[in-house]
Amino acid sequence: MAKAQNKTKQGLSASIKEEVEIIEGPLKEPRKFSIAWIIQAALISLVILLIASGYSILNAIGNDPLKARSLPYELEANRGVSYVVHDLLDDKYPPFIISLWVQLNADDYRGIQRGFYVIDGKISIKDLLDKMKRGEVYVEDPQTLPIAEGMQFELILKRMMARGDLQNDLIVLKDVPAFIQKTLESKELIEAIGGVHDSLEGLLLPATYPYYKDNTASDIIAYALKDMAQYMLTSWPSKDDGLELKDPYEALILASLVERESAIAEEMPQIASVFYNRLKKGMRLQTDPAVMYGVSPLFRGPLRASQLKKDTPYNTYTRAGLPPTPIAMPSKNAIDAVLHPANSKAIFFVAKSHDPKDGHVFSDTLDEHNRSVAVYKKRVREYLKETKNSK
Repeated sequence: MAKAQNKTKQGLSASIKEEVEIIEGPLKEPRKFSIAWIIQAALISLVILLIASGYSILNAIGNDPLKARSLPYELEANRGVSYVVHDLLDDKYPPFIISLWVQLNADDYRGIQRGFYVIDGKISIKDLLDKMKRGEVYVEDPQTLPIAEGMQFELILKRMMARGDLQNDLIVLKDVPAFIQKTLESKELIEAIGGVHDSLEGLLLPATYPYYKDNTASDIIAYALKDMAQYMLTSWPSKDDGLELKDPYEALILASLVERESAIAEEMPQIASVFYNRLKKGMRLQTDPAVMYGVSPLFRGPLRASQLKKDTPYNTYTRAGLPPTPIAMPSKNAIDAVLHPANSKAIFFVAKSHDPKDGHVFSDTLDEHNRSVAVYKKRVREYLKETKNSK
């Protein structure tokens, strides 16, 4: 009986122990992290950090102000977004980051336009590319070349060659007829200057012509030639009736004589009238500027008696009619004077004094002219005497 009770107690203790073990379960050991897991977590964190940093850099590339430049930035032809961004930012950001930015943004800036652009220290690369896409170029202040009234073509070329900032391509002028045809293009404009000629003397309209970095010497000559053709295109058809002119070229020849005789616009129609009156009477023009041109286009005198007697195609003392070409670049005033001369009978004129600003005296007869010449000589003598005494 006692043994049975002990067995029962032992069985009950074993049962209770099993139930307790079932309820509490086995004791767990602390979790251990593997080295591989730690490395993986670190790499993920690094990638996240790099992505965040890269995004920050990409944002900075597009929006940070560019370093100010003292001169406008030039975008040349056939240069795209990649070139501009690398050119301006390579010293500030890693090239591979710049290339990534370009890949992400290039489509937004297709068709950027060549030209000069201002970088003022406030504009970003995005702002700059937007301007380039819209073509908001900086317009530089041009250099200028004046072609003065009465200037000869040889002097114009000489002054062009003295410009260090003007490209010399004057070799194209070796064939002047071809240059005229190429420049004017249309038959209408070529006829406006009386056809194609072997010389450009008298065919360039006096004005101050602007030019830029890419311009050449022949560009300026072409502009002036076109301006003259355009002016003659509208002016020649409105000329007065009965003029002793065969074509627009003869008008330019006569206008160049008028230009060289006087710089006073108000008396140019009177000088033109004198020349017309002499041509009608079969008289020689006897104009010194033409004789001087025959000696040399840049000859400034005074003329000697031997030079007045020496026959050249431009000596209007030895030959009748007009010279073969203009002798200088006539102004609009001189051209207008020839196309609309004064109504007078004068066939002579002489300077009033030593000063060209005083103008001329016009005479209908030789006797009147001789008296005017005497007055002129007296005034010159007095001027020279006063000048000598004042020293």
